[in-house]
Amino acid sequence: MSGALLPLARASFWLAFVVVLAGSVVRMTGSGMGCPDWPKCFGLLVPPTKASQVTWTPGAKYEKGRMLLHRDTLWVAQEPFVAREFEIERNRGQWRPYLKHDYAIFNAAHTWIEFVNRCLGALAGIPALLLFLAAALARDLRTTILSLFGVMALGFVAWLGKLVVDGNLIPYSITIHMLGALAILCIDSVIIQRLRGFVVRWHRSARWGLAFALGVTLLQILTGTEVRELVDLLLKKGMGRPDLAESLAESYALYLIHRSGYWLVLAAHAFWIWRMGPFGQSHVLRARNGVVLLLIGQLVTGVLFAFGAFPAWAQPIHLILGLGVFLTAWGLYWRTTSR
Repeated sequence: MSGALLPLARASFWLAFVVVLAGSVVRMTGSGMGCPDWPKCFGLLVPPTKASQVTWTPGAKYEKGRMLLHRDTLWVAQEPFVAREFEIERNRGQWRPYLKHDYAIFNAAHTWIEFVNRCLGALAGIPALLLFLAAALARDLRTTILSLFGVMALGFVAWLGKLVVDGNLIPYSITIHMLGALAILCIDSVIIQRLRGFVVRWHRSARWGLAFALGVTLLQILTGTEVRELVDLLLKKGMGRPDLAESLAESYALYLIHRSGYWLVLAAHAFWIWRMGPFGQSHVLRARNGVVLLLIGQLVTGVLFAFGAFPAWAQPIHLILGLGVFLTAWGLYWRTTSR
């Protein structure tokens, strides 16, 4: 079974990364409440594709738990029945309003974007669970423990996803949700580096510099996620995207901290790159070059936010580039040791 560990760890890592990418698309399109309940979607295993499926219709048969929109309210069927007269059914208690939140909008595209995101999350759990079982059977204690943490992190992210939906995207829960996904990626990355067995000796200052760069990059990701929540708030208030950067700079210090923080991130990574020297094993040089290219990409998308009308399509790209910087450096850290 030991031969299956590395492919399973890689599959778990890349599926988790795809889930993070899908989550960023959900945020970009505003599809987070496309399914107003969890784990089903409008009380259905297969989400609706048209408004008539979530609209009360006389003569239609509804199962217990089915959710409909009626008079700008989300209603839940309390038992199986055939619809005759809504007010009579409501008075009988056959329909009750959904009380966990007051979001009552149906958008088929948003619904299916969110549903695909959930399906990818469920799919990501398969290689993670198989990795844990394979490691246990192979009697690889460290991989077993790490993969168990990965499975637990997946469970936490799924549970938090339910809270996010129940609370109608409550503040800070989205940031914690993203951190949970990042933790899964970090665990899988450590497993992959252990199983590959690459170890490079670095000068202590280079490795400490890399550790510091990881810390400031993580802080930059966290502040960026909070800035994204501010952007969502301003967009909900009706502000146009061309006005976002100016409004954020004038009213929110967090935005200025995040914008200026890029230069600290750049300097931190430049330090360890300088200390490691121009030479090294090919896998180390690939990681170094990858970090440089990702940082350049982040600068380009950051400029688009400041001077290019804050395009929606650039937001998930900016996040993925930031995660790429962190995860590439994180994997490199676990392939090095101090001398």
